[in-house]
Amino acid sequence: MYKVKYSNQAEVDLYDAIEYIAKESVSIALDYLSGYEENINLLQENPFMGIECKIKLINRDCRVLIYKSHIIIYKINSEDHEILIIRVHHQSEDYKNTYN
Repeated sequence: MYKVKYSNQAEVDLYDAIEYIAKESVSIALDYLSGYEENINLLQENPFMGIECKIKLINRDCRVLIYKSHIIIYKINSEDHEILIIRVHHQSEDYKNTYN
């Protein structure tokens, strides 16, 4: 099983996303977070389940996992059995230009 780490920006991204959802409904935000965590747990067991970033037109050596309305960008370090969550973008963001 791989260990998951977050960049500082990914932590902020996730916090902002949950906070935004909670403005509408705390219950929905908690459900969203629970589902997100389930997907991250699956990722720990299957780090290659996300697609290569190039398929999403991101010119970077990384992978993309889609969870509902968010795009989770991560990098795998096979030697150390670690996954680094780089960013968590909402699908409406112009995230492609961030990396190109």
